[in-house]
Amino acid sequence: MQTPYPSAPAHPARDRALHWILGLPFDAMSLAEAVQTVRNAARQRTPLFISTPNLNFLIASQKDPAFRNSVIHSDLSLADGMPILWLAKLLKAPIRERVAGSTLFEQLRYSPLEPEDRPLRVYFFGGPDGVAEKAANAINQDSTSMQCVGYCSPGFGSLDDISTPELLAHINASEADFVVVSLGAKKGQAWIERNRTHLHAPIISHLGAVVNFVAGNVQRAPVWMQRVGLEWFWRIKEEPNLWRRYFSDGAFFLALVFSCLKDMKLNKAPKNKKSPPKP
Repeated sequence: MQTPYPSAPAHPARDRALHWILGLPFDAMSLAEAVQTVRNAARQRTPLFISTPNLNFLIASQKDPAFRNSVIHSDLSLADGMPILWLAKLLKAPIRERVAGSTLFEQLRYSPLEPEDRPLRVYFFGGPDGVAEKAANAINQDSTSMQCVGYCSPGFGSLDDISTPELLAHINASEADFVVVSLGAKKGQAWIERNRTHLHAPIISHLGAVVNFVAGNVQRAPVWMQRVGLEWFWRIKEEPNLWRRYFSDGAFFLALVFSCLKDMKLNKAPKNKKSPPKP
């Protein structure tokens, strides 16, 4: 459903055909197109704030305007989750492919580079102690298309605590192309909104699970489970503390689908026709 939205900024480098689902914008973009967009941004040093809204983003954004605006302000918004695609189909929005942040990162890590491209330089900001270091070592040992140039686990302080000039200078000194943030969705998006204009890296995104996947602390679901929308089941197996979030999100999603179906049925109901006047 392509509609105008007053808060959406124009993209500095390309026209965007945005499709809106419950107040969040989505780019109808394939994985291959997303990879090329990131590499172009790295090559041209074009600012690119990537959001990857999933069902949890969609739900949280209904009650948190600042969180919602962080997605609206992004330069690229990719549908990360099969429930988003199901809603898009229900609402007739032409979003055909799920582009998960972790899949995008994996493609950037392993797909061959063009002759004019150098390895993408990434910096991990966030994650549990020691995990970013493991992820950095894994990338630098087996990747030819990506290099980790730094990492920092700032702990669980406030936004002020983890936005100091010293921390930002450390990130800038790494000369990274891509800052991968892992602080929890709301905090991560807020940190990006607050600090991205102070960072030299052109590309930034909150990809919360990526650092754990790359480090090997958490295994990603098999591809077939991702394709049929069962990745949540696998994630609960890997991280049992997630069950409450997925249960709550699932209940909200079902209520949302029923509400959409009800509205569609009402909109399709035939209107009463006036009887022709009697002669």
